[in-house]
Amino acid sequence: MVLEDKISGLPDDILVTILSLLTLKEAVATSIISRRWQYLWRSLYNLNFRYEEILHRNDSYTEYNWYRKIYGADYMHTYIQVVNQVLRLHKGLKLHEFGIHYPLDASAGCYIDLWVAFAIAFRVSKLELNFSPCPVSYWAFDTKNYSIPLTLFDRSKGIEPYLVQLDRVFSIRTPPLNVDNRFECLKELFLKSVELTDQQFETILSSCTSLERLRLLDSPGLENIKHTVPHMKLNCLEIYHCSGLKNIGIFAPNLVSFKYLGPRTYILVKDAKQLINVCMCPSWRYGEYPITNSLGLPYRQSKDFGFDLFAAYFPQLEYLMMDVRSYTVQKVFKKVPLFCNLKHLSLSTWNSSLDLFGILHCYKMVNCFVKASPFLHRLELHFELPPDKNQALRRISISPHRYLKEVLVSGFFGNKIAVDFIIAVFDFAIELEKIEITTVYLGDPSNCFNSFRHSEIDLNLVRESIQQLQERMPAKVQLYFLDDL
Repeated sequence: MVLEDKISGLPDDILVTILSLLTLKEAVATSIISRRWQYLWRSLYNLNFRYEEILHRNDSYTEYNWYRKIYGADYMHTYIQVVNQVLRLHKGLKLHEFGIHYPLDASAGCYIDLWVAFAIAFRVSKLELNFSPCPVSYWAFDTKNYSIPLTLFDRSKGIEPYLVQLDRVFSIRTPPLNVDNRFECLKELFLKSVELTDQQFETILSSCTSLERLRLLDSPGLENIKHTVPHMKLNCLEIYHCSGLKNIGIFAPNLVSFKYLGPRTYILVKDAKQLINVCMCPSWRYGEYPITNSLGLPYRQSKDFGFDLFAAYFPQLEYLMMDVRSYTVQKVFKKVPLFCNLKHLSLSTWNSSLDLFGILHCYKMVNCFVKASPFLHRLELHFELPPDKNQALRRISISPHRYLKEVLVSGFFGNKIAVDFIIAVFDFAIELEKIEITTVYLGDPSNCFNSFRHSEIDLNLVRESIQQLQERMPAKVQLYFLDDL
């Protein structure tokens, strides 16, 4: 009996939609199924060029050798050729997603400019330029980050020269472009290791009036982010590791989520009445706040300044993430109103024998938040380094909490102080249903997909500690150890 191929009988647009759910490599591979499928992939809605799919990795390569190859000229040339060839063959009318994921720099700028112009011409909805996908960017010596030309975003200067070059030089055709509305479809923009100036940031936000999500990572040239004209569509702004930042001033009335990890800087998020998701991690690594600011904010040389700036939004927050190293418990909670809507709290810290802001500090912070957050549902605790072996947990009397149902502990090393901390949670979270534990550190909001397990971990100690917790936890609580050890 011959089985009927009902899938191949579907209309082209449905099949292309299905193919667009696959990776680029998987979609191209379907061309060998039959003549019906041979050219369908050329009309993909999503084009994400990931180096690990495009470049061949020899089985003999160590991680070190593989990433050294990625940064080499030969592999870079191959990657650029593949991208250009796919764009030449593309026959679609619109792009939903377009992504470049390879450690390219300014030397490849002439190609990147054209790729971005290509995406704009096809009215892309989500644009990603990830020029540091490898975890070893420090191997790329003496490189200069790619910088987006303002002409690509400035309506007055035009994008036509880029489109002409695509057609005449690269034989890549693009559809007719409505110059006035070239960014009407761009809703998500993700830039990693892309050099942005303050003017470029302002131009991008002003031009992309439909932008809903903006994510910036590793743009050291940014100093003063200011956008005083209200951006009505922006609902998610994430800024990570922009080492030169001194001021952030955003006017986005419909902002729902704001996440920041980087230098201690002055932050003004104006009239964000919909804001419910905040990550505040001003890093201790970058020193104190700058002495002056351009936002009209009073100078405050305070460790807790970032916390003060968001105080007006605390009653409406549902999710809050903090690095407890950046705050002192006594000052933070001196005049804080109730977090009456907070449902999800995530706290991260590290430990060392000389550090006062490790697990003990995190425990005190949890005590304060539990009192101030009557409807807290999920608590996450992230420990970046193993605690000092001599530390002991001095128990604090914490009133029973009836809404806390879930707890996640990452960076678990099995040390006694961490075990005692978890047991203390068992005592006050009287309705707890689930606890998840992993040795992998998950506390970096900018790197949640490339989290790591510390090399100093004692697996036997971890196993023994998990067994101890299972013996001490209430009967109704389910413990899930997420690692395969």
